[in-house]
Amino acid sequence: MARPSREAVARWNTAYAEQTAALFAASSTGDQQALLRLALGYSAVAQAWRILAADLAVPLWARHACSIAAEEFERRARLELSRTEDEEQ
Repeated sequence: MARPSREAVARWNTAYAEQTAALFAASSTGDQQALLRLALGYSAVAQAWRILAADLAVPLWARHACSIAAEEFERRARLELSRTEDEEQ
């Protein structure tokens, strides 16, 4: 079975680690800066999923799963971004 590039996997690991740290920070403080960090973390994970989805060496079913994951993380990024805007008001 074909595997995605090491660089793509490393990017995903880095993005996911930052998103997880941002999630813990946002859940403990909930301030606007923490929410923005979380939104950016979700966005970075979505981008990493998109890169994995674009890897033509990976089976089609896996690329599709990566695309679906990217859509979910993009949705979460938008949600957290809207929460930061709510905090401003």
